Amino acid sequence: MFARFQLAKIFPARWIFFWILMPNLALIAMWFVGGPRLPVQIMVAGIAAIVFGSIPNRIVRAVGMVGIFAFMLISYFSRVFYLTFDKALSSLVYLSEMSLAASPGYVLAGAVLIASLAFCLWFGPKTQRPQGHFQYALAFACVMLIVQGDKAMNKADRGGYMVKAPAGTPVSSAMMSIALSPERLEADNLLVIILESVGVPNNEHDRQVFDAIWSESRWQPHYSASFGEVPFYGSTTNAEMRELCSAWDPPENLDFAQADCLPRRFANAGFETTALHGFASEFFNREAWYPAVGFERTSFRSDLIEDGASICDGVFDGVCDRDVPRRIAQILGQQPEKRKLVYWLTLNGHLPVDDNASMALGECNLGSPDWQADYPMLCRSYMVQRQIADALRGEIGKPGFANTDIVIVGDHIPPFFQNSLRSRFKTGKVPYIYLHRQPEADTLEPLELAHR
Repeated sequence: MFARFQLAKIFPARWIFFWILMPNLALIAMWFVGGPRLPVQIMVAGIAAIVFGSIPNRIVRAVGMVGIFAFMLISYFSRVFYLTFDKALSSLVYLSEMSLAASPGYVLAGAVLIASLAFCLWFGPKTQRPQGHFQYALAFACVMLIVQGDKAMNKADRGGYMVKAPAGTPVSSAMMSIALSPERLEADNLLVIILESVGVPNNEHDRQVFDAIWSESRWQPHYSASFGEVPFYGSTTNAEMRELCSAWDPPENLDFAQADCLPRRFANAGFETTALHGFASEFFNREAWYPAVGFERTSFRSDLIEDGASICDGVFDGVCDRDVPRRIAQILGQQPEKRKLVYWLTLNGHLPVDDNASMALGECNLGSPDWQADYPMLCRSYMVQRQIADALRGEIGKPGFANTDIVIVGDHIPPFFQNSLRSRFKTGKVPYIYLHRQPEADTLEPLELAHR
C-alpha cells in the first residue's frame, strides 16, 4: 500500500494524461483498424510536450498544446493521403474549396478532435508540471512506450504510405511503359486519363470486380486493350508529374523549363493540347503549372459547367466525372484535321465517396452480397470507376468518334483509413490500361448495340 502511494507521488499521471496520452489518443485508437507508422512524429510531439508542458506561463503552455494537436493531426493526414508534411501544411489554404461537412465521418472526427482539444486546453495548462529529473524521465518513458506501440501495432505499413520515392529510384510510368510519343502514335489523337484513387486489387474477388469494369471485352472490337502496373509515390499531383513529365517530384519542386514533359513535346509536334479537371483551377495551383507543362488550353470546374456538365456534391464539390467524356468527344471532334492530345484528371473517386443523389451511383450491385455489406465505401469506389468506364465507352463507340488511342492509369491506391481496406490492394502499385484504336473501328456498329 505504501509502495503504491509512493509511486502515485512520484509518477506525474495527470500531466502525462493531458500532455502525452490525449494528443495521441486518436492515433492509438486507429492502431486497431490500421494506419501509417508515425514513430518520429510521436517522438517530436512528446519532446514538445515535455518542453511546453514545463513552462510556467499558462498562455504559452496552451499555445504549445494547440501546436502539438495540430502537428499530430497534419502528420497523420499527410501520411494517409500520400502528402509530405510541408505539402499537407500548404494545402490547408484549400480547405475553403472543400465541403468537409458533406462527410458524416469528417464531421464526427472533427467534433471529437475539438472536444478533446478543448478538454486538454482547459485542464492541461493548469496541471502541475513534472518535478525533478526522475519525473521527466518517466514522462519520456511514456513517450517511448507509445512509439514502440505504434511500431508494433502498425507492422502492416510496409511502405504502403510512401510519400516520396527513395533517392535514386528510376522513374516508371504508364506513358514510359507504353512508349507513346508524337512520332510513334499511330492514331490521330491521344487521350490520357488519370483516375483518382484507383489501385491494383490483390485478391480474386476484387480482381473480378475490377475486370468486369475494365476488361478488354468491354472495348472490343473498336479497341484492343493491354494492361500493366506501375509504382506510385505521393499524392495525385505526384502521379501527374509521373505520367506527364516522367518525374517523381511534385510540381512545386520541378523545373518545367528543363523537364521533358509530354504535353510540350506534343505541342511542339503540332498537336493541340488540352487539360480537363472537374475541380477548382486554383486547387494545387493547376491553373499555373498546367500551361507550364505544355497545355495550351485548360477546362476546370466553371468551364465544364458552362459546357453543360452537372455538379456532384461531396467533400470535393465539382463536375460529375460521368459528364466529362461527352465534352472530350466534342474536343476531339473539332477541327478533325488537327491532331490532339487531351488529358483528363478525374475527381469523383476522392474519398470518402458519397452516395448522395447527385453522384447517381444507385445501389451497389458489384461483387458478392457479403462483400457489398462489409465494404460499402469500397463498393462505391468501384462504382465510380464503372460510371467513368460506362461514360467513356458510350462515347468511343459512337459513329464518328475521332481516331484516338487512350491511356488510363491510377494515381494512387484509395487512401482508406482502415488497414482491412488498404490491404485489399497491392502495396505501392497502380494499374494502367492502353486502349489502341482498331483500323476498322469506324465501320463497326456502336458499342451500345454491339454488346446488348
